Amino acid sequence: MDSRQLHHFRSVVDHGSFTQAAEALQLTQPSLSLTVRKLEKDLNVKLLSRGRGGVRTTEAGDYLYGVATSIDSLLTTATTRLAEIASGSAGSVTLCSAPEFNWLYMPEILCRMRQRAPEVSVSLKDLEPTATLREVLDGSAELGILLTTNPQRFRQDYGAQLTIDCAAEIEVRVALPERLKGLPDPVRLTDLSAETWLLPPRWPELSGLPEAMDQVWAKSALSKPVTVQEVPTLQTGLPLVAGDYGISLLPHTAQALGQQGVHFRRIAEALPTVQALVIHRADRALSPAARTLNDVLLNANAEPTPVVAR
Repeated sequence: MDSRQLHHFRSVVDHGSFTQAAEALQLTQPSLSLTVRKLEKDLNVKLLSRGRGGVRTTEAGDYLYGVATSIDSLLTTATTRLAEIASGSAGSVTLCSAPEFNWLYMPEILCRMRQRAPEVSVSLKDLEPTATLREVLDGSAELGILLTTNPQRFRQDYGAQLTIDCAAEIEVRVALPERLKGLPDPVRLTDLSAETWLLPPRWPELSGLPEAMDQVWAKSALSKPVTVQEVPTLQTGLPLVAGDYGISLLPHTAQALGQQGVHFRRIAEALPTVQALVIHRADRALSPAARTLNDVLLNANAEPTPVVAR
């Protein structure tokens, strides 16, 4: 018994006639009759009775008709679902993303993804850069987002293993406590040299804000602060700034968090832009769902972001 036999059997029952069923299936009547007889022989049970009033199902035929209807429905559903998966409008994808990117861009991205492919399930992981890189390289995640101030170096180091694209360029701001809200915008680094700077860890795989500030301070000894304090994450730094423990250099996306008692200023000196890089393995084709999400990510700046420095 196979799905073709069941479909033909169901068609005979639906039409109540071998002749009409054969026409609908574009088969000859003898061929269709042979298929049903073979099905009855394989199952060792009579499924149909033939009379002047047409074809009628036996008790066994009634049961098999229900089975055939269910299987036809399942096959139709499977065909539709597989077509959706193949087109990228269904399926699942894992994305490891930097929290600084998530703060401002991810809500809009997920909303656009839901509009474009509502049946795609996006599993979002908030990981530090080393873990994101590891999961993408070992295949645990199809896509990753990393933030760096030196994309050229990252491409040199990982360009052979990864496909690397820029999703967004993110400007940086200095986050100040309430005590310093009177400082001008932009503010000069020399006006902040007496403050404790709170910066995130350094990662061996890519250059970030600490390396960028090293370069800036090296150009102007007077701007170099007396104290630099490492904080585990930029999220940790924000409440510390609010509590007047120090100041911090953050992507402008941090303003979306609305931390009370924190004021953002541009820096007068030239600072490198932070790039949000979308990465995936170069030797492995993305799944259709991942391709759809990748397209949405690469248009992260398509919608203007209403962020105003405070």
